Amino acid sequence: MIGGAVLAIWFDVDPSGEHEVQAWYPRQHLPERLSVPGFLRGRRYAVTSDGPRFFTLYETRDSSVLSSPPYIERLNDPTEWTRRSLSAFRGMIRSVYRRLAFAETDAVATHVLTVRIQPDSGRGPYVRLWLEADAAATVRGLAGVSAWATYVAESASTSILTEERRIVGEVSASTPFLALLEVADPDVEGALREFWPTWGRKIAAETTVNLYRLMYGLAWLPGGTS
Repeated sequence: MIGGAVLAIWFDVDPSGEHEVQAWYPRQHLPERLSVPGFLRGRRYAVTSDGPRFFTLYETRDSSVLSSPPYIERLNDPTEWTRRSLSAFRGMIRSVYRRLAFAETDAVATHVLTVRIQPDSGRGPYVRLWLEADAAATVRGLAGVSAWATYVAESASTSILTEERRIVGEVSASTPFLALLEVADPDVEGALREFWPTWGRKIAAETTVNLYRLMYGLAWLPGGTS
């Protein structure tokens, strides 16, 4: 994982607008987002089993990029194609996260496992401490995981009401913490799905685990992120 923050979006699409969304994403939306200063990489995924059908991940220089004037200006001036496409979005979950810990090696695998983490009452500090200080020793040893990162939510960056937000309608915030695992071998999904709920029971947190298959992505070349 690159950059100090991510914008994570889970969503479904109304069947009547799916063709529009499928064409809009790679041809306009990803290039448009990557034109905003501080956006480093964008990826779109499709779910492999249960969970919201699609997942989009934007990696940014830091969380301030996601409340910056250039980004907010883009959100408040959607194209007609964007308006048509966003109107088909359903059940969107959207949150900005600041990175806590990460693997030293960046690797974009064929799949990503998203782990949304909701601590039990009063357990937030303990969950954060594990994700920030102790996760590396455990997560890097999980079979099939080629890279990983853990995150804490930045609520201020998602509270701004923009024109794009108005078009989508109701948007839910995700959990206070997030773990992302790059998975090169989807056959390890079962073991990973067992690990996180077990960990959650021990630390007193609820985990929502979904595996997504990479559809496509777009990134700046090295040296092109300034």
